[in-house]
Amino acid sequence: MHQLECECGQCRQRAGAAFEVLEFGRDWPGKGRAPAVFSEEEELQLAMELLEVASEEELEQFLGNVFKSVWKGVKKVGATIAKVAKPLGGALKAVAKTALPFVGGALGSMIPIPGVGTALGSALGRAASNALELEMENAAPADRELELARRFVRIAGQAARLAGDSDGSTRAVESALTRALHQQLPHFRSPAPQQEDESGRWRRRGNRIVVMGDWQ
Repeated sequence: MHQLECECGQCRQRAGAAFEVLEFGRDWPGKGRAPAVFSEEEELQLAMELLEVASEEELEQFLGNVFKSVWKGVKKVGATIAKVAKPLGGALKAVAKTALPFVGGALGSMIPIPGVGTALGSALGRAASNALELEMENAAPADRELELARRFVRIAGQAARLAGDSDGSTRAVESALTRALHQQLPHFRSPAPQQEDESGRWRRRGNRIVVMGDWQ
């Protein structure tokens, strides 16, 4: 089983594979050891901004501020950043709406479905919500929302950093967000791939059955 960061030809050819190449629920080396993307002051400022979000437009503005903070001074600004901003933003919006009660309550059904990244973000958001429940069970009610907001800021920042360093493909964006969730949430377990995503996507090659886009 290859790790998410593997760059071998076999893994790079699996562009049509499910977004997570790790075994369901498996940890991977380096989990939880990612360097901080923001200073404590920056993280707290962004967390307070997230707590004030009351519309999809404000959530998009918040994510724009996160991306600007992460990508400022990055020489790759242009083709790669332009490619990853929209799908990553869509996925992060869905994660926030699903995993953060104060965001989901404020937005209601305002995030359109389907949308860019929303299917991925909703699946990861449900898994993130389960992980956060375990991690916040002993948190004081007064501190819970702020800690949830700070944790999401770390996830969004790390996902933006990883995606910005990638080739900008859909596969890379999906992997960046999944890796960020693993790194920032010790109890996070990747959701199982959707059955409908796999149906009908196979071919016979000799005595082998090759599935999910691996026949190129």
